[in-house]
Amino acid sequence: MGRVPSRWGERPSLCIGTILLGSLLLAARSLRAGVVPERLCENLPEVTPEVKAWVAQVAPELAQVPVRELPEKAALEVFGRASAAGWGSIDLLTRDLFREPCAFHFSREALRSVDAAFDLDLPSPIRGKDNDGHDFAMIGLLGGRGKVLIFYDRDGIVYRNTMHDRNLRLASRIEFDTPTAGVLDNVHGLCAPVLLFGCVRIRSIVKDGEKVKVRAGTFTSESPTKVIEARARSSSPDDFGRDDRGITGDRPP
Repeated sequence: MGRVPSRWGERPSLCIGTILLGSLLLAARSLRAGVVPERLCENLPEVTPEVKAWVAQVAPELAQVPVRELPEKAALEVFGRASAAGWGSIDLLTRDLFREPCAFHFSREALRSVDAAFDLDLPSPIRGKDNDGHDFAMIGLLGGRGKVLIFYDRDGIVYRNTMHDRNLRLASRIEFDTPTAGVLDNVHGLCAPVLLFGCVRIRSIVKDGEKVKVRAGTFTSESPTKVIEARARSSSPDDFGRDDRGITGDRPP
């Protein structure tokens, strides 16, 4: 029986080849990962039992699948990559990530940090002031199985959307289907108050080339796409108003 060759001494070409092959595989994997890392369902930690119980209460359709926590650092990295790639918010929210066989939870803290770091054009804002001057804020976001669910601290929030130059009303739970890239469809919980027509439900938000089309009832409005941009400075979450400790009602722990 022959002697096993020394890894570094007798077969240097094999060793170097193995190292080069490993480097190429790592590079290819990095390129495939792109903006959104792969296999997040497998690699992210599971949410705490308290958050899982909250999910079962507010989104029972997602309670039967694994729910993974997207930590603050990971959320900032994903939005940072999206910004560098020239993506808008709708590009990110409609990625295959949200059609994975698990659900992802963005905590209140992760959302606040993302809002402090980036200027976003989300279908509804992470936080702001309503038309009466009162603060409002998202308390959580869930995405998975072809859905994006947004939760606010209260119901019936009416605020001025400056991009679309109209008032919008937000429910405490807003639901979007994400059937394919660039499309938010079958929207529930988001409507536009219109004189004589009441509050007309937003039905879909679709990226079409360099424009975003919003369909509400029989009406369609267009606005230019907006790229996710880093804010000029790293703002503290409390620069945007009071913190969440005074908010009451159902919310994730």
